[in-house]
Amino acid sequence: MADIHPTAIVDDSVELADDVYIGPGCVLRDTISIGSGTILHGNVYLQGPLTIGSNNVIYPFSCIGFAPQHAAVDAATRGAGTVIGDGNKIRESVTIHRAMNDQPTLVGDRNFLMGQCHIGHDAVVGNDCTLVQSSVLGGHVTFGDSSIIGGLAGMHQFCAVGRFAMISGGTGLTQDIPPFCTAYPNGVIGSLNLVGLRRAGFRKHIAALQKAFDIFFKGRQSNKSALDAIEETLGDDPFCMEFVEFVRASKRGIVSYKRDS
Repeated sequence: MADIHPTAIVDDSVELADDVYIGPGCVLRDTISIGSGTILHGNVYLQGPLTIGSNNVIYPFSCIGFAPQHAAVDAATRGAGTVIGDGNKIRESVTIHRAMNDQPTLVGDRNFLMGQCHIGHDAVVGNDCTLVQSSVLGGHVTFGDSSIIGGLAGMHQFCAVGRFAMISGGTGLTQDIPPFCTAYPNGVIGSLNLVGLRRAGFRKHIAALQKAFDIFFKGRQSNKSALDAIEETLGDDPFCMEFVEFVRASKRGIVSYKRDS
């Protein structure tokens, strides 16, 4: 049986794997499922509908599954809930709100959510991401695999961040960040995420991506012309094509490039 501290409150509708640990002062309400090896250190509040996978570690005062912070939403509406994958580290006082639409708020696998981070309703966070202390993803944000958002940084609702992107601390962004790019603290794109690409073993793609970056951000031509040029000259590189497809699909537009003049 799961190890449940006697001070925890766990509804009968909660399903726990045999080796789950529920620490002191935790509260689990409504329909919740928690997979093998997950640890709730204490004073964690979970609200269903909520599914949490295996081998997650959730630290005190985190709150997951509560109603969206949206004036038009009835807090009593359960909605599609929240889904958390496997192997995540969720540090102190993280908040993750359930969806207001038909698909759950989703956090994938092996993410590191540092203290006081917030993931808004209907957001989708991929795998292997890092949200640094007190960063915020607004409602409906899509945050790609292996991306990083620095401390005290925030993404406006409905924005999208491509994979292996880097958002510097203290940055506030209202438009989309293409994959493999770095956003600077003054709210502009400044370069490729070269460190992230090298660490991930993607060195062979850097030269082509740099050419694509220069064509799109430095070429002083329309987005359509730039994307067509990238596709024509660099279409055999899958990372360049991923960049192109992301920009073409963008609904909020792309964050501006930092120009020297």
